[in-house]
Amino acid sequence: MLKIKTSNLRPGIKLGKDIYSYDSQLLLTSGSTITQEHLDSFARRNIEEVFILDESPRMKPERDFEDVYQDALEVVNSFMVGAMLGSPLDFQEIDKTVDLLREQAFDAIDLFRQMRLMKNKGEYLFTHSINVSLLCILIGRWLKCDRNTIRELGIAGLLHDLGKVFIENDILNKPGKLTDQEYEKIKKHTVLGYNFICQNPGMNLEVANAALMHHERVDGSGYPSGLKGQLNFYAAVVAVADVYDAITSAHSYADKRSPYSAAEILWQESFGKLDARITKVFYDKITNFYVGNKVLLSNKKEGIVIYVDPFQPTRPIVMVEDEFYNLAIDRSITIRDIID
Repeated sequence: MLKIKTSNLRPGIKLGKDIYSYDSQLLLTSGSTITQEHLDSFARRNIEEVFILDESPRMKPERDFEDVYQDALEVVNSFMVGAMLGSPLDFQEIDKTVDLLREQAFDAIDLFRQMRLMKNKGEYLFTHSINVSLLCILIGRWLKCDRNTIRELGIAGLLHDLGKVFIENDILNKPGKLTDQEYEKIKKHTVLGYNFICQNPGMNLEVANAALMHHERVDGSGYPSGLKGQLNFYAAVVAVADVYDAITSAHSYADKRSPYSAAEILWQESFGKLDARITKVFYDKITNFYVGNKVLLSNKKEGIVIYVDPFQPTRPIVMVEDEFYNLAIDRSITIRDIID
């Protein structure tokens, strides 16, 4: 940890110690990534020195995130269209794609930002598959899984919704609410995906099970079998990643919601539906990334998240110029979106 003059700071540096105002109000927490807005605030408040983290920079991936993502989109499009036509999966190509995605999934804060930027780069089914794969890789790392398990989790994420290519497009992309009959057809994508994956030589049973069971829930409310109790590990990881990305993505039938809304829903789902251990690890990690986010509030004002209460992480303190909004107290205001 280093003590440095704020005049020498640059955006992107991580704070080493909490910063408090002269009246003992917490302004910024340790670990926050300093932005230009923070630097301007330091100047206004005559904060001359702060502690920063002395971190050795990680090796950057050889290729840009957008290039890797675009290549992954082509691979996903290829194997999904091929599956629809009855062509076998090219696991060598899928393995190669997941290895490239793994290289990108080190700086989690930047990864979430990059994923937000990629939301509209392709059809939802394709981008969703890539995003779930990336999130599964992250979760695997956070759970300290071995290298091979992390790779297989990435493959499971990439293939989890493969069965949707066998569902009629007018149902899959219906803008309004599904009828009970249409919903029953949608639910079949888990079995259809599982059956297709199992037909391929070299398939991994855990990956196939993730496609089959990622909509099962601990309380037995899921599908296709209504299994109750401990979930298959791969399916449980995919389920958390799937829920998060689905909530934060725009659909034909619903607008996207903010990562803050997604975190709140994940927390609620951890009580009896999603695997509690996996959900808590994911929830704790992503809420740590909230500090420093530039956000749009429901009152149409823009500000910086400066403090996250670990007991109410989706209701942080937001600084709008020199005004502070404590969303844990003022429940009428919510965070609508993260501004990139």
